[in-house]
Amino acid sequence: MTRADADPEGAMRVSTALVIETPENVRLTYRLAGPATRLLAYLIDLILRIGIVVAVYFFASFAGVVAGQGVSIGMCLVVQFLIDWAYFGVSEAFFRGKTVGKHVFALRVLQEKGYPATMWGALLRNFVRGADNLSFFGVGFVTMFLSGKFRRLGDLVAETVVVEERRVRVPREPIILEKIRPLSRNELGSFVPSGQTLALIEEFLGRRNVLTYRRGHAMAYLLARSLAKRLQYSGDPQQVERYPMAFLAAVYATFHQAHEKTDDDHDVADAGAEPHSRSRRMAEAAT
Repeated sequence: MTRADADPEGAMRVSTALVIETPENVRLTYRLAGPATRLLAYLIDLILRIGIVVAVYFFASFAGVVAGQGVSIGMCLVVQFLIDWAYFGVSEAFFRGKTVGKHVFALRVLQEKGYPATMWGALLRNFVRGADNLSFFGVGFVTMFLSGKFRRLGDLVAETVVVEERRVRVPREPIILEKIRPLSRNELGSFVPSGQTLALIEEFLGRRNVLTYRRGHAMAYLLARSLAKRLQYSGDPQQVERYPMAFLAAVYATFHQAHEKTDDDHDVADAGAEPHSRSRRMAEAAT
């Protein structure tokens, strides 16, 4: 028995979820934008375009008095052509798949495989917009419901979809340093991680609970291995290979307080240091 046989009503139900699996086996879930929301976004863009055209007509009427009526008519026709055919394509190509209307309603154009909209895809999907607008947008609405994924003709040609952006606040948990054993100074060389590196480790460890163990291990391993090499770490190599997140936590516990104290000392010293010595220390920090 197939899934459709078991739930015949569910087989007819329109799904608004778009699940994309990347080559790295990461599943990304998007919420497809429905026709109603897209129509509202289009109306905002339409009002904006009308406002631009009206402003150009007023300016052109003034220019016509000065330079001649032919110049003003030509200017209006050029601007109207650009607004009709370039506004959507250029906006979606250069502003992360968004127009002003899409930004207001948190919509975004993506390629069907989850990649950001390309310039060619954005221009192509809007070049076909004229066919979607036939019969008072009837062609576009019918195509959205029949094609799946709410794609109009332009989306089918350009292989794009419109999704809703969800602003998710990722929870963070504090790092309890009392429970982390710092690395022994005898196991380390003279290298000291930068404040940016320690901030990156703090950001990662604060959000460790939203990751699976395997995913967290994979993300932490590259940084842990690189830091172990630069620190000339001579301790247990299994700590880096098998427990990279724990190694990063130990690095953070070892250096973050010392780094804060060093920054405070530098601030005090800079207050009375000569300009030449301050410049030299900034250059050393940059390298």
